[in-house]
Amino acid sequence: MLVSAKSHGDGQQAQTREYYERNAESYFKATRDADLSALYERFTRRLPEGARILDAGSGSGRDTLAFLRRGYAVSAFDSSPALCELSTRLTSVRTRVLRFQELEDEEEYDGIWACASLLHVPEAELPDAIARLVRALKPGGVLYMSFKHGTGERVTEDGRFFTDMTDSRLRRVLNALLEAKPEELWITTGEGQFQGQDEWLNALVSRQKRGEAHG
Repeated sequence: MLVSAKSHGDGQQAQTREYYERNAESYFKATRDADLSALYERFTRRLPEGARILDAGSGSGRDTLAFLRRGYAVSAFDSSPALCELSTRLTSVRTRVLRFQELEDEEEYDGIWACASLLHVPEAELPDAIARLVRALKPGGVLYMSFKHGTGERVTEDGRFFTDMTDSRLRRVLNALLEAKPEELWITTGEGQFQGQDEWLNALVSRQKRGEAHG
């Protein structure tokens, strides 16, 4: 059942952030060792050598560290202060406490990695959140994002809010953004030790270079 974003609003997002605050240590331990190397490869093959990457919704800092080890310059943010502290400790990169809706960076990054993070943004707010990420890319830069594969908004038993996405729903969002060009959308099942559990919708989106027609 699709529940309106308005009925959840800031309260549900605040509840989700509180979940990560309360469970930061256990979430950190559960996610830091997941092997996402196949996804990293699909993303980084589109980046120049030594690219500047933003890890948007960085969680444990696992992906920040992985990109650092691959020779990239990495910045990171997350909405959970507790996870920002753990990520900073792990990576030595100061992780900003920030929500997608507050991002104001412009043309800063060659790539933005939003792995399993935009999925906590209400569907009504996704166009603005993704537009902010695209605006933070340099022209020609690439954004990776992933969502649980499904339809509509839901709250899980642990109190977290999720917006699930299908290929067609996400394309509708992206097609309304003038500078966003969908490059690839594909389904995977699980990640790391959770391979085969749950379906994920993955997307690579580029920021159109000046003068390109939107398609």
